[in-house]
Amino acid sequence: MYQSLRAAVRPLLSSAPHRIICQTVKCFHASAPTSSLSHSSPLPQLVTSISEQLTEAGISEPHLSASYLLSKCLSSNGPSVPVMSRDWTRVPDDTCLGPAQIARLETLVQCRLSHVPIQYLVGNWDFRDLTLMCRPPVFIPRPETEQLVEVIMAHLPREHCSLLEVGPGTGAVSLSLLQECEAVSRITAVERARAALELTRDNAELLGLTDRLRLVLGRVGTDVELDLEDSYDLIFSNPPYILRKDLPKLSPQIALFEDLRALDGGAEGLDVILPILELAGNKLSPGGLVILEVDPCHPYILPEKLEELQHRFEVEEVVKDFAEKERFMGNSLNHPF
Repeated sequence: MYQSLRAAVRPLLSSAPHRIICQTVKCFHASAPTSSLSHSSPLPQLVTSISEQLTEAGISEPHLSASYLLSKCLSSNGPSVPVMSRDWTRVPDDTCLGPAQIARLETLVQCRLSHVPIQYLVGNWDFRDLTLMCRPPVFIPRPETEQLVEVIMAHLPREHCSLLEVGPGTGAVSLSLLQECEAVSRITAVERARAALELTRDNAELLGLTDRLRLVLGRVGTDVELDLEDSYDLIFSNPPYILRKDLPKLSPQIALFEDLRALDGGAEGLDVILPILELAGNKLSPGGLVILEVDPCHPYILPEKLEELQHRFEVEEVVKDFAEKERFMGNSLNHPF
């Protein structure tokens, strides 16, 4: 059957752009689910019931989603106070929800059954040691990108260094570096999507890191000159790198709700990567590095493309992610990675 998300999603994703609110998706249950949620059910029973519904619909990590949704329903805090999956366990087990809370919980469950990402429904997500606000359609940070932070930290060139990020999204990588590395004196983040730029700013304010972060609205690779510093010690990015032929393979919760501009790297997945390298050729300090998260095919197809750039880059090292996929590339003009 087909189920419109208009009524269900509007009160929960009020900040989402029109294309998300009006999205129509194919549900993965043969008929509209009959709610088994009751205001007389104790909290552990509600978690079990929601988990069963999500499992039947093929939703990944159903128990985790159920825990987050119940915790969100019980929360009376504002959006700047994060919701944790175990928050509901801090309430007495014999607590029962009121009719309004049950109605809200049912709406949350229906949205999750329709593959709305749990991060958007809850409004926050953990990344390394940070809890970041998440809002649609800004791309949700992935676990493998946590390793990008480690790769960058292992190759910081010196004390009091200045870094440039292209495409911060939620701000996850830049804010982690500012939080964890005293050697990083300042990061400039260039973001083409205003919604992402504002979310990065809000997360920086929440974490008290605005004094070392400079945000620039703009797009790398256009004729519009960006308001950047003369040089940076290191440039990094988790750019759109998925090959266009692979976009149809994305899961429904990504394809339907997240901003595909943060994923679509063009025919070869290099439509943003190559402009970043061109920019780096003009902005890297001597011995500077460019560290990128990439598709596993890029270590094989990018070296030939580097020969066509105005500035001479070389791939110095490729680092595998936790799944043993070649995921991170270090590129330099004149300094080993």
